[in-house]
Order: sequence, then C-alpha cells, then structure tokens
Amino acid sequence: MIKFIDLILNKLFKYRQSVGLSLFFFGGPLVYFLRDGIKLAPGSTAFTGAFTMGSLLIAIPFNLKKVYQTNTVGYLMCIGYTLLAVFYLAVYTPNRGWFTNTTVEAVYQGIIILSMFIFAGTSINSLKDNFLQITLIICVIGGLGLLYYIFKNPMYVIGMRASISFSGDDAMSSMGNPHIYAKSAYCGLVAGVILLREEKRILYRLMYLGCVFLLLVVLALCQAMAMILVTGIFFFLYYISSFNSNNIYKSLKWLTGLKGFALLALTALLAYYVVEHTRFSEFFGHISGLITERVEKIFMTLTGTEPSTPTIVAGDDSASTRVTNITAMFKDMNERIEDGDWLSVILGQGYQHKYIDSPFFQTLNDLGIIGFSFFAIIHLVLMAWVGRQVLNPTCGFTLFVAYTFLATVIQNFTFGMPYDYQRWTVMLFVARFALDYKKVVVTRPAGSTVSA
Repeated sequence: MIKFIDLILNKLFKYRQSVGLSLFFFGGPLVYFLRDGIKLAPGSTAFTGAFTMGSLLIAIPFNLKKVYQTNTVGYLMCIGYTLLAVFYLAVYTPNRGWFTNTTVEAVYQGIIILSMFIFAGTSINSLKDNFLQITLIICVIGGLGLLYYIFKNPMYVIGMRASISFSGDDAMSSMGNPHIYAKSAYCGLVAGVILLREEKRILYRLMYLGCVFLLLVVLALCQAMAMILVTGIFFFLYYISSFNSNNIYKSLKWLTGLKGFALLALTALLAYYVVEHTRFSEFFGHISGLITERVEKIFMTLTGTEPSTPTIVAGDDSASTRVTNITAMFKDMNERIEDGDWLSVILGQGYQHKYIDSPFFQTLNDLGIIGFSFFAIIHLVLMAWVGRQVLNPTCGFTLFVAYTFLATVIQNFTFGMPYDYQRWTVMLFVARFALDYKKVVVTRPAGSTVSA
C-alpha cells in the first residue's frame, strides 16, 4: 500500500506542471460543475479563485532562476500591453467604481503577470509527453459534468444553450456561460484528434474517438458559434495539411484490414442505436437549422443581402449589439478626428471606457492606437508561427498550442473584454512556445527531445 501511494505521488510530482496548467486553462467546466452543478459552493468566487490560483501555483517551476527562450517579439508585445493596461487601470479609468471594479481588475492583471514568470520558466520537455493526455481527461470530465447537469435538470429542453447556471436549477439554465464549456470542448477535441493520429493501439484509438465524439456533442449543445466556426477551421486545416499520397495509402490499408473493419462495424452499430433509440433527429435538425441561419447571417453581413429564412436564432441579439457597438465606436472616433482630438485617438479613452464585446475594437477604443498596435502585432507574429506549425508541426504539443490559439483569435473578434486573464494567459502561453524548435537525437531510450 505504501509503495502504491509512493508511486501515485511520484507520478503526480512528475506530471504536476501538466496537471496544473491543464486545470488552469481548461478546468473551468469542472469548477462550475463542482461549485454550482452539485452545489459544493454555489456562486462562490472564493472557490473559483482558489481553484484557479491553486492550479497555477502547482505549475510553478522549482528552479526560479532558470528562464527559457520565448518568442521575443510576441512576449515583449504581451508585456508591453500588460504594462499599458496596468498603467491605465491605475491612472486612466473613467468608469471606476460603477463599471470597473479596481480590485478585481488588479487581481486579474496580477494573475497575468504571475503567468509571465511561470511560463518563461517552464520547459517544453516537461509538457510535450503528457500535456495532451491530461488536457483530454480534464476536458472530457468537464463535458460529462455538463451533460450530467442538463440530464438532471427537468427544465432543460433541446434547443436551449447548454450551460450550468450560476444561480442553480431553474428555467434559465442558459444564464451560465456556454462559451466556457464550448472552448474547453474544442481544446479537448483538438487534443483527442492529435493523440488519435499518433496512437496505433486499437483500444486507445477507440477511446480517443469516443472522447472526440462526446466533445463534439458538448460543443453542439453549447451553440457557441465562434467555437463551432473554429472547429470547422481546425478540421479543414488539419486534414488539408495531412493530405498526401502516403497517408491516403496507409489509411486505406488500415481501413480495409481487420481492425479497420471492426471499427467501422462498431461505429455503424453505435450510429444506428443513436438514431433509432435517442432524440438525435430532433437534436440534429435543430443544430443544422442553427448553423444554416448563422451562415446566412454572416453572408448577409458581408454582402448586404437579406437571408432567405427569417427565423430568429439564439445569440442574434448579441451579434447585432456587437455590430451596433462597433459602428457607434467608429462614428465617435470619426467625430473626434474631425474635431481635431487626435490625442484621445492615439492614447484611447481609458481602461474599460465602453463595453463593445469585441476585444480588438475595444482595445482601439480604450487604449488607442498604441494599445491596438501591441494587440495587432501579437496576433500577426503568433499567427505566422501557427501557420508554420500547421504545415510542419514540431510535435503534438506545439500543434495543439497552435490550434488552441486559433480559438483565442476568433474570440478576440467576437466575445468578451480584452483584459480577461483567461485570454491573456493563453496568448502568453502561446508566445512562450512559439519558437522554431530543432529536433535533437539523444542516446536515452526516449529517442529524441526538443530543445527549448
């Protein structure tokens, strides 16, 4: 028994950074399930804060003096943006006290600054072998928690956006934040697909396929169109970048073999059961109608034409409000330019001056051209690295980091505020590992490592 406990502790100690960072980035659904789903601490911000900080502190490197190379431009731009935001929070916050909670915002900025040091001291070699597996486990547990909650909630009906209510079981279960669950499901899905590509054992492949399918269901139930969009982009880029004659030959050979036939037969039986014995048809019809409506809405926005179907879809109000806010922001900026007020255009109008629901445009409004330049350069530099990783990935971990950043990019146009610590810690994490690594052959049994 003592040896078993010692083994478990050694494993946890060995994987502590992967566990801590996975919980920090993707543990939101698990937190809300424990806090509000099974009511361990309903509505408790202290519980959420303790879980978040505890997860981050688990990942603190033991050697605090050792710092690894980062993407210099990306990391410096992140630091510059953070310093500018902290300075504005201290001296240039027009809505302090009623819209801006200075204490809460200071804590968020503190988490961002702490993350800078932790990520800079974290080696890729401590994450690349197990981070994806742990991430997949955490995302699947979070997804199962959400499914359990809506299954037990008698007020939930298909068509509602699935999320755990911050205020308990009621008819407004969508009062929770479905984007948290959708992003976790997307990241778990990416991890599962990458692990599936690298796995040869049939049992593990089936397990990964099951996890991917479950997370796709969670993603669809949440109806977060930004994450559905980025999931489509992920599958397109992933399979286009993997498309070559050798892969096609290997896939066909595997599918026509005994294992491939068994997998296809099992998939067909599962699909038959789902279609015949569940409410899949109703669910599929709702989701396909939702996606059709959203695509038509995007087309209408780009071309100025009217959609063919006038059905109102959940989320249209927020999208329309976002467009209205952006239009009003540019109108106000144009008026200030005409009045010769260039200083407010360059420096911005202050920390959280106005809620626009689009971080890119809110940065331009709040922090001016200076802050917007930091924000834009970060995205340009990191997206260039993402493109290189998609075409020629260093390893599964770096490919996962690249596809995770795609979700953040989409959200930076469509959701939230630019000062959220969840947003900036992801960007800092990507900037830490956005390097062109060299594979180095070594003599140990593992075969190879990646220089960091």
